[in-house]
Amino acid sequence: MTGHIYEAVLSPAEGGGYDVRVPDLPGCFSFGDDRMSALAMAADAMRTYVASLMLHGSPLPEPTFAKVDESEEAVPVYFETDASYVVPGERMSAAEAARRLGVSAGRVTHLIASGALDGYRIGRHTYVTVTSVERRIQEGARPGRPRTKIAS
Repeated sequence: MTGHIYEAVLSPAEGGGYDVRVPDLPGCFSFGDDRMSALAMAADAMRTYVASLMLHGSPLPEPTFAKVDESEEAVPVYFETDASYVVPGERMSAAEAARRLGVSAGRVTHLIASGALDGYRIGRHTYVTVTSVERRIQEGARPGRPRTKIAS
């Protein structure tokens, strides 16, 4: 993994919380209910954005640090990532995965956490790979809680 630092610009959102933009990463936006969650979500968005650039062999933008409006706050955010952070393949929402599997969205979250499904979060949304859902359907449901994979 390589370390990166980019500037996140926080702005108070109309309905509360914070909108976050990353000027050096066009289209990289996030949101958080409070300052810390906004920065955590921004770090994850940046991690995913940069990992995608690496995966596709695109050059990484040079970080710049600029002045912002009085209503905004610029915060340098450090994160580590590599191309493996991006889960390849087609994806579907956790809700769609739940419908296809005939389980609750909470159960899908447990299946992701246990490693039985391949999934990830982008901002507030959880996605599951189509391949892992199809694999789970073919294997058939097993009773009980999913087993947690033990790291070796």
